[in-house]
Amino acid sequence: MINNFIEALPEKVRSTDDFEYGTKFRKKTNALKHRYVEINQLYKKYIALDLDEPGSAYWWEEKNLPPPTIVIVNPRNARCHYLYELKTPVYYTEEARRAPQKFYESIDSALTTVLKADLSYVGLFVKNPLHESWRVIKHNAIYDLEDFNEYIDLQYYKNKQKYEASLEGRNTTLFHNLRHWAYKEVKQHGSYITFQSAVDDQALSINKMFLAYSNGVLAAKEALSVAKSVGKWTWKHRYTIGTGRKNRGVLGLSDELSLEEKQSKGAEYTNIIRTEKVDDKIKLAIHNCKSKNIEPNHLNLTKNGLSESTYFKYKSAVENWVRLLT
Repeated sequence: MINNFIEALPEKVRSTDDFEYGTKFRKKTNALKHRYVEINQLYKKYIALDLDEPGSAYWWEEKNLPPPTIVIVNPRNARCHYLYELKTPVYYTEEARRAPQKFYESIDSALTTVLKADLSYVGLFVKNPLHESWRVIKHNAIYDLEDFNEYIDLQYYKNKQKYEASLEGRNTTLFHNLRHWAYKEVKQHGSYITFQSAVDDQALSINKMFLAYSNGVLAAKEALSVAKSVGKWTWKHRYTIGTGRKNRGVLGLSDELSLEEKQSKGAEYTNIIRTEKVDDKIKLAIHNCKSKNIEPNHLNLTKNGLSESTYFKYKSAVENWVRLLT
């Protein structure tokens, strides 16, 4: 389990011994000497929860939930972090699909509610399970997201969140304030990653306005879920926002386009969908190699879920993903 945790970290990791003195990017081997490390945000291998109450290391048992893969306990106050490891990571890159992200976020939110975990925790930094400051409890358990449906009535928590949000309109307020801000902000960014980071920060800032509401602020991860939807849509439509051109249907095609132009746009859209599916296959094959601690080269990738034809047809994409994920 600990080896998997190390493997899932990027090569450069933000870390610190004390947040009052800030954080710093360090090589993985050096970062792991510090008390807190940032887990990978583009390649979410874990559901991370922060339980602020003393003696919460075994709350999962009391709530009839599956055991966390790693529980990292502060021996001074018995507060802890839960890490649920996923068999297949959820990607948060520009090309990643939103549906798996929403499923991940729903499970995360439901676990946070059931365990009464810290609503303000956004899942960035965790207690480093290799550091001597902490006591570590390990369970030989790795999950598919679907596995949590056996323990959690996900629809119940979705309905509960919708009901609570409707009482005060917090989600609606956040969504509309954030999207109008994002329409202007997107013009200041040259990459999706920097733009989405700015949207996330703004969403958390807007969320603080709800301190005056009877229900208080939204859970940080719920606010970030809204941010992901706003950021992805805004980035995708960044060239048409503010131009007066309407988005129609799935493709957002204007009636002013000729038949040939619409057919061309349709072909582009088909290629995007096809590319997303190919990217998912490539990323899964790389993940399979990493989980087996083998190099993601041509031979190993084709033995772990990627066909020969796909490898050679999309070789440049394969090489790009290998560089990004390893």
